[in-house]
Amino acid sequence: MQFSSLFVSLLLSTAVVAKGGNKTKAVTDKSLCKEMAQLTKLVSLAGNETKLADKTKNNATKIASIQAKASEAATQLSTMESNATLVSTCAVISAAEATKDDCKTMSKLQKLIATASNETKLAEKTKNNATKIASFKEKATAAQTELDTMMANTTLVDACAAITSAKEASKAGMF
Repeated sequence: MQFSSLFVSLLLSTAVVAKGGNKTKAVTDKSLCKEMAQLTKLVSLAGNETKLADKTKNNATKIASIQAKASEAATQLSTMESNATLVSTCAVISAAEATKDDCKTMSKLQKLIATASNETKLAEKTKNNATKIASFKEKATAAQTELDTMMANTTLVDACAAITSAKEASKAGMF
């Protein structure tokens, strides 16, 4: 009987710790990485006098408050950064997010180029304004250069194809 009550209390305390103290959301690697990024941003802001003055509009009270928070954040950040596993996991998560962002950028560039090459869509989008058409075509030319650079990265192209096929597979599985 004592063993089972000890087991239950241990189980409950583990559940509370896994939930992050009194927070309601479970602590995940992604949430820890997000917290690390926010702490880094705060410490960076406090260390940059110009940005800090701009953000607070030279309000000394707000500056002191941010610097105090940044001091606490620096301590917490150094503790988090001492965890090599967390740092490497965050690097992987950050790389995955960057890849997703690059894939979205490639998709937008492709749509922009397609619109510029379709005279009907282009006229409709610009309301047949010659100046806007010329400007749009200039943007499309710059977009083509950027897209060519991105397409030269075969790893990125393969990753985008994998992401797209995974999205399509999940959509197909929903119906």
